[in-house]
Amino acid sequence: MAIIPRRELEETLRDYRWLLIYGRRKTGKTFYVREKAEYDRYLVVTRNKTLIDIDRGEEFTQREFQRILPLLIKEERIVIDEFHRLDEPIFSALQALSGRGRIILITSTMHYFRNLIKSPLLGLFELKEVGLVDPRDAIAFAHQLGLKGKDLLEVACIVREPWLAQKVERYKEKVSFHLKEELRVYVPYLIGEVFTEEDIELTTRYSAILSAIANGKVYSSEISSYLFSRGLIDKDNPGLISQYLRNLIQMGLIKAIPIEGRKRRTFQYRHVSPITDFAYYLNEKYGFFEADIDEMRIREFFVERIPKYMEWFFEDLLARIFGLQPVKISKPELEVDIALREHKRVKVVAEVKWKRSIDGKELRNIEEKLSKFDAKRILIIPNDDVLKRFPEDVEVWDWSDFLKISELGFVPDNR
Repeated sequence: MAIIPRRELEETLRDYRWLLIYGRRKTGKTFYVREKAEYDRYLVVTRNKTLIDIDRGEEFTQREFQRILPLLIKEERIVIDEFHRLDEPIFSALQALSGRGRIILITSTMHYFRNLIKSPLLGLFELKEVGLVDPRDAIAFAHQLGLKGKDLLEVACIVREPWLAQKVERYKEKVSFHLKEELRVYVPYLIGEVFTEEDIELTTRYSAILSAIANGKVYSSEISSYLFSRGLIDKDNPGLISQYLRNLIQMGLIKAIPIEGRKRRTFQYRHVSPITDFAYYLNEKYGFFEADIDEMRIREFFVERIPKYMEWFFEDLLARIFGLQPVKISKPELEVDIALREHKRVKVVAEVKWKRSIDGKELRNIEEKLSKFDAKRILIIPNDDVLKRFPEDVEVWDWSDFLKISELGFVPDNR
């Protein structure tokens, strides 16, 4: 099976000492460490707190493991996966052994990780967060499969969820015809797993918030009204859902994008993963989690939604390569697909036109809109041939430019 490159881990795993890897479930942490890290023992902590050496088949109670831990750290390189399930005495033992040997701890519990930084282990470990696949790595993976053009970038958008890598490797550009069971069965299961590990109950309110956001309710006031209309909260008051939104953000399921130009701090909310968003969108519109939908119709709905998901994809990619913060512009006449700021100044703006052709009128509108910003201006398209002409004072980036960026890791000087 092809392995998706993970630039955030590649160099770290070559030269680690004490490393703590954390992130939402099913972001590829375990798989990548298993495939790429050098270690002597890989131990997984079960829910009943037994440690299993998955290569040797040995099992240890916590007390047994605590007894042999000094010897293991002295003589072997060890990995402990789902280590948050262990009890405090193990953490104190690790603190006493700090600085010796090489060890990797992996956790998929964000709530536990936030508590961990207040624990005796604070400062002992190098920290690495693993989220969705970096867009540049996703592009490189799609290119390994022989894809190019519009197909390459759309597949890269999908495979940011690394648990879809096998499906993508098998079906390539036709993968969106074959996602039905993953969307209908696996996405709800994944969300349930995330809540279980966080020790938070997946209530109807949480599910409704995820559905509302997928249905285009992007402000807390809109989400609150949605829940109130369904009798899930007593008042139409955004304050009643603020903690729910914070929890979902901390779990890595949704993100909050700041609104630029408003005196009061305001955010737009959206799903982190387009795959999760699409599954909840289908469920909100068509009762997808319980009802059957033909795969061809799912493909049609995905084609309708993919321009939005490509905006998210490029926003994240540009934010990473320029090192800037994504924001949304509050003024309707200045609304753009992507805006990135440094401190309080917008430095990059971009429009994403994910279509087969752009006529002269639309091109003039793009030029006029982007000209209002004293910033780097970019038009993102699948291929150059969708343009009747090149716009003035606007850079045009297509799939070949993004492939070059993924290979170099940065924007070349000639851009």
